[in-house]
Amino acid sequence: MAKQRDAVLDAMRGIGIVLMVVGHSGFGGSDFIYLFHMALFFMLSGYFFRLGEGPAGLRRFCVRRVVTLWLPFVAANTFFTLCNNLFLKLNILTDDPRILDLPGNQVTGPVTLKDIVGRTVHWCVFDGGTQLGGALWFVQALFQVSILYALVEFVLRRLRPGQDTLLPQGFVAGVLLLLGWHWSRTGWNIWGLGIAASSYSLFYLGTLARRLGQPARKPALRAGIAAAAFAVLLAMLPFGSVGLAGNQYPNWLFLLLASAAGWVLVYECAHLAALLPRLAALLAALGRATMPIVIFHFLSFKLVTWLGLLATGGEPYLLAAFPTLFTGGAWWLAYTAAGLALPLLAYQPYRMLKNRLLCKGRE
Repeated sequence: MAKQRDAVLDAMRGIGIVLMVVGHSGFGGSDFIYLFHMALFFMLSGYFFRLGEGPAGLRRFCVRRVVTLWLPFVAANTFFTLCNNLFLKLNILTDDPRILDLPGNQVTGPVTLKDIVGRTVHWCVFDGGTQLGGALWFVQALFQVSILYALVEFVLRRLRPGQDTLLPQGFVAGVLLLLGWHWSRTGWNIWGLGIAASSYSLFYLGTLARRLGQPARKPALRAGIAAAAFAVLLAMLPFGSVGLAGNQYPNWLFLLLASAAGWVLVYECAHLAALLPRLAALLAALGRATMPIVIFHFLSFKLVTWLGLLATGGEPYLLAAFPTLFTGGAWWLAYTAAGLALPLLAYQPYRMLKNRLLCKGRE
């Protein structure tokens, strides 16, 4: 059962990261994906939440989050800042004002050593970010949510020793969700705290999902449940969208319903995918490479844009179009393939080295 459970959760992570890249690729159905795809990651993180006993357990948890979330956020944004001037020369970024004619784009100027140091300080306190590291808003929010959840859990255990913390955590999640919704309507989101307030409830839903376990179902029933969840999401689409990156959603109930339906859809699809060993292995590999894909998929998109410009004879500054330049047809497939494959390939040597070092450490 443990192996099956791991395979399913690995598949869920893989499906989630594929949906994220597809959503950024110019795919025509991105509004549907946005209803639930980032909520899925908050819920998965809640599903895996574990806090050891006492201050030592809290300390270990916080250190792990610093290493696995805060450090990649700072390192990735610093890397993109260090490469800023090189990217300008390669037209990956541009100071050509004509780029502003393309919606959502910006002019980028060169940076000095002082700029790099100053911006790195800002990254350390989650103040802003880089264009190519735009997807790292999620890493920031997950760090904030998971640390806050652990602190609340620690306090509740102290106040209610030996008692279940699920209900009081639910109360905290509800209060923060209403606060996050209020901030969504007013536009307040300093340091991403509006996003964190809204997403705390999604993290909590993940802990609830773990309590429910993984009931055994026949594949035909799983397919039917997945189809029903898909239909619910499709029916919700005309009534609004979810943009967690900007803490934007119609209301708190819409967010919870879309997130829950998305979880059910991906959960049942992951169980079905786990029945196909090759597909399950591919999704598991993508799931393990979530962080590299989050960090580098926008940069990987540039390869497709560059090849497209070579084929069409477009001007070099257009390489800086963000996140993609070419739309329509099967361009989104090419962007998705690059956004997944290049970070995955780059991650493999690191993973092999890490596993080798761990094996030597055990010896």
